Amino acid sequence: MFVLAVLAAMVLTAAALKWRSIGRTASGSVTATQPSGRSTAPSARVMGLGAGVPPPDAPVPHGTQMLHGDARHTHRSAGRATTSPPAVVWTHDVGGPVEAQVTVSPDEQTLYAASLGGTLTALARSDGSVRWSLDLGDRVYSTPLVADDGAIYVGSDAKKFSAITPEGKVKWSLDTDGDADSGAAMMPDGAVVFAAGRVVYAVTPAGYVRWRFTAKRKIFTAPAIGPQGRIFVGSQDHHVYALAPDGHLAWSLDLGADVDGAPAIDDHGAVYVGTDGDEVVRIDPDDGRVVWRSNMGGYVRGTLSVARNGDVLAGVYGPRPRAARLRADDGGIRGDFSIQGTGARDFGVHGGALEDAAGTLVFGAQDDALYAVDASGKLLWRYVSGGDVDAPATLLSDGTLVVGSDDGSVRAFRPAG
Repeated sequence: MFVLAVLAAMVLTAAALKWRSIGRTASGSVTATQPSGRSTAPSARVMGLGAGVPPPDAPVPHGTQMLHGDARHTHRSAGRATTSPPAVVWTHDVGGPVEAQVTVSPDEQTLYAASLGGTLTALARSDGSVRWSLDLGDRVYSTPLVADDGAIYVGSDAKKFSAITPEGKVKWSLDTDGDADSGAAMMPDGAVVFAAGRVVYAVTPAGYVRWRFTAKRKIFTAPAIGPQGRIFVGSQDHHVYALAPDGHLAWSLDLGADVDGAPAIDDHGAVYVGTDGDEVVRIDPDDGRVVWRSNMGGYVRGTLSVARNGDVLAGVYGPRPRAARLRADDGGIRGDFSIQGTGARDFGVHGGALEDAAGTLVFGAQDDALYAVDASGKLLWRYVSGGDVDAPATLLSDGTLVVGSDDGSVRAFRPAG
């Protein structure tokens, strides 16, 4: 027994030393590349994540009024991120970890940040001052959806989904059958689609339930909406579901593992999902046929992105955590960017990167850092916050970059100088 205790102590000590050896940069610091292109951040390793300047005619959403910018979750921005180490122009603590993407009003003057402290906070784009803050009763994981008329739609773990005026007043709240913790999307006719518990809801802007669809287990994914109005969601019953605009099941597909990350849809309508089976899967949107499956060697749990050239962008968990870029035609890995891991399967990059107008990719990771990688694949800069950066980044039209982290802060970045 004594020998076993000594061995156990040695293992724990080695594990602790391994964690300390990772060496996190101090919170609030920025590291940049040297003239050689080699990163000063020891955890960074670049392997061709870039794919050149993107084609100029690919569709790009106007603004960021929902998760990943549009109902297809492409995560493209018309703005340009700074290529030099940025300056933090303001920071605001919203009272709890931020897992949801910060979204913006139609005029980009107000930012909406949801927190696990249970609040939705409206911040002034200029200086981060609070315009209003609303208590939603429990943790808010869901990215707020902002309609063109300024109304905000958001759910919470209080088992409620609410519509809120631009002034911060609750227009209506709908009781749901479970935690309303997935981001909403808007259908072409103005109906709002979201998931809570095992149920997908479609509601009118006035708060009336148009239809419900029930899966066998919890749905964590935000719905994605295809060009013809078909709705795609994944579930912890291992299935991807395709729903007609009226809520009827078009098809379902068993992928053999939890589907926790929201689907992404490319410019031709193809559907992509990540799974806890370590895969990214391309699915035919018409009949649910698997076109290809690509093994990533780690969980793929966050919302995927689609670059302007059609490549699929995915975040991958350990044991080799990284941001990856896959070819749309066959699922081959075009390139990736690794971060320093811990050896744990539950540590990694939680979602596909944001792509700016120049092909720069911006993504956060659970090493507390935000990364920018240019179109050639070179690391431009790395900013270290005080907590995991699971929330997708938001890039405004003037190049202001906004992101929340698990340290409870929302930060706005602009070029230094």
